[in-house]
Amino acid sequence: MEKLEFSMVNKNLLSVKEAINEIVNNLQVLQSEDIELTNALGRTNASKIISKLNNPPQDVSSMDGYAVNSKIKFQNYKIIGESSAGNPYINSISDGETVQIFTGAYLPKGADSVVIQENTKLKSKNFVYFKDDKVLKNRHIRKKGLDFKVGDMILDKNNIIKSRDISTIAMSGNFWLNVRIKPTIGILSTGDEIEKVGELLNKNKIPSGNNIMLAAMIKIFGGTPRILPISKDNKKSIKKIIESNLDCNLLISTGGASVGKYDYLSQFFNKKQVFTSFDFWKIAMRPGKPLIFGKIQNTPLLGIPGNPVSAGVCSLIFLRAAIRKMLGLKNFFPDIYEGVTTSDIDENDNRMDFIRSTLKINSKNFVSPFVKQDSSMTNIFSKSNCLIIRKPFQKKSTAGDIVHFIKYPDFY
Repeated sequence: MEKLEFSMVNKNLLSVKEAINEIVNNLQVLQSEDIELTNALGRTNASKIISKLNNPPQDVSSMDGYAVNSKIKFQNYKIIGESSAGNPYINSISDGETVQIFTGAYLPKGADSVVIQENTKLKSKNFVYFKDDKVLKNRHIRKKGLDFKVGDMILDKNNIIKSRDISTIAMSGNFWLNVRIKPTIGILSTGDEIEKVGELLNKNKIPSGNNIMLAAMIKIFGGTPRILPISKDNKKSIKKIIESNLDCNLLISTGGASVGKYDYLSQFFNKKQVFTSFDFWKIAMRPGKPLIFGKIQNTPLLGIPGNPVSAGVCSLIFLRAAIRKMLGLKNFFPDIYEGVTTSDIDENDNRMDFIRSTLKINSKNFVSPFVKQDSSMTNIFSKSNCLIIRKPFQKKSTAGDIVHFIKYPDFY
């Protein structure tokens, strides 16, 4: 299949790839802080995590049974004690002697093999008979440091700490971890028509769903959201809110980024009244086209469309990349997969198309695009679980063709 490209030459539209590069190149990786392991889930480690312990710390039994020395075989073995996890047998065993041992227990000195419980028979209180005469060296033993040793790298730096990493880190003797500070991201919603969710609405108002949606996405991407007051469609309101929140690591705005009469955000910033640097782009993508990026007194601002689906898709592409850069992560664009489309897809125009779809995995990845793709339809966005990506000017695809798609992150 032809390789999916993210850049294209068009004097009027900026490619998705070029916009991502411009954003991440103008952001800095944040400083680090030390936190307890119990608070480390989802954080990005800023330093390598090196083991301080061996795991297991000593040779241990992997089964319930009897620990013996494999060099000399006996008919019956004298039971001289037991070893359990946390309560080892502290003396040595001699020829013809055995210690009853349990899973996870330290191997006694002088023992090099474990005979499992099922292959033994008690002859008396103090003697046991081994039905299986194949007593092999190192059988049913987990050697010291089998999992990892002192000095081994448990996790390289710049990785997101997952739930399954927690146990390994704990077992390695690490409790304080050096992680990237979570970027604080201020969310500004603009528009005379929107009101805070939960308030009584009149017939001319709609609930502000974008700021709550973006706050959830920011948490998933690894940031800390700060929902700002809703701005009216006037320059004074916008300026006041922004200048009161320049302590954020990043400001993100929804609405007002286009070129309409009431798109005051782009009008206001285009005059460079408060920006120390500024770019306004038309991005070659659908949904989402107008994008603002600049810095206000060194605080970066990313302005995305107010249309809820456009805001969601642009956040997946651009906001996610911005947060990953500040956390010191790589791979700014989501992973791309191949699947089989279950229906026809029309020829594309000059914009990269992100088509809301559903993914079902059988013997192959089957991807089904929704018929309706209007960018105001949040219900379809909610029901989708992936986006088919169509490059600019891509020819028609018919059912059964291979297509590219990206999955939504967990809980996205």
